[in-house]
Amino acid sequence: MAVKKTLKSEAPGSSAPRYALTELEANAHELFQVRAEVLAGAMYGADGEQFTVTEVKERIQQFMKAKVV
Repeated sequence: MAVKKTLKSEAPGSSAPRYALTELEANAHELFQVRAEVLAGAMYGADGEQFTVTEVKERIQQFMKAKVV
């Protein structure tokens, strides 16, 4: 019998670890394969002080897809 693998998405109330933005910036290349400057741009204006890795990945993807005018 085949087993389907599903990706777990984090619910807002989940217990996923949250990290300070400075800590994520220090490890940007290892975690997100981008430079710290890209992470800073993606997180510019973000509300809050701590974020999950998934939240930051989503913001980076949106930032990288944004059209430059």
